[in-house]
Amino acid sequence: MTEPYTVLHGGFHKTASTYLQRILHRNQGFMDKRGVHYVHHRVMRKQFTVPCQENSYLNLGIKRNDIIEAAELRDLTSAFFEPLKERNPERLILSDENLAGHCGHCAKRGALYRFRDAFMSVTAREIPFTVREVHLAVRNYPDFYAAAYVEYIRSLRAISPTVIFPNVMVDRVMNNLLGWNGVITQVQKYFPKAKIYIWKFEDFRDDPNMANQIIRNLAGPTIDITKFKTPKDDRRRPSASARAMNEIQKLILSVGIAEAASQIRSIQEQFPRNAENAGFDPWSDWERKHLSNLYENDIARLGNDPAVTIVKSDPLFS
Repeated sequence: MTEPYTVLHGGFHKTASTYLQRILHRNQGFMDKRGVHYVHHRVMRKQFTVPCQENSYLNLGIKRNDIIEAAELRDLTSAFFEPLKERNPERLILSDENLAGHCGHCAKRGALYRFRDAFMSVTAREIPFTVREVHLAVRNYPDFYAAAYVEYIRSLRAISPTVIFPNVMVDRVMNNLLGWNGVITQVQKYFPKAKIYIWKFEDFRDDPNMANQIIRNLAGPTIDITKFKTPKDDRRRPSASARAMNEIQKLILSVGIAEAASQIRSIQEQFPRNAENAGFDPWSDWERKHLSNLYENDIARLGNDPAVTIVKSDPLFS
């Protein structure tokens, strides 16, 4: 077989990755007929990302219920890629926003993707093709961490041993001050032959043309995205309200995680983010301003990196 031109869309979280994935999935058949194959992100996650991360936890010495040794992992990842080799597409799109880690890793430690080095190392090792492009979205630090914290709380289960409250996350973020540049450096380390495309979530949110530009970049030059169909429904999940997060925190403190976990979803539904209930925002004015300034400075530094292309909707780039 001829090795496919492999493209990796790695998120990050809370940057509309699911929206882009739904567009690609909706038009999967159209792209397949033209030599471009998109692997559904849920398939990618279950059959590739999760096994890689279970092996990474083992390498880190972290106890987990599921342990995957290197030999077993190779069997699993080979089974994942074998049908893709048989399909033999000209271009292969792999997408999963969990490749660098999870929202909880960010919220609990106040740092961007605590296990990113271990996770990306195993991911890069197990992809049998040369990754030619990596596409990533970044987001303003205070908004990213607030949204990541909400996802962390949503993921709590009755068996969760502890919970980090917002003030602890805020303190840790302000003490760490680790930015996107370090994450991108790790991407460059493990995918050294890849072109790296980065866009700001804020640009995507504010510019209607950005979605088309990003999808065009992911799908490649042979696909006419003007013929794409739009997803049939809108499954966007907005961030939680400050009222809901406050009620959840009070419940955890009064009855414990085990009892509170089952009520987290209903509390968010009871106090949705709307005109009456402002969005969750744990930052003081000066903290938000400071983190936002850091973000803009970091984006400017990335823009000066010759290995990085900052995506804009106009002009188009190849």
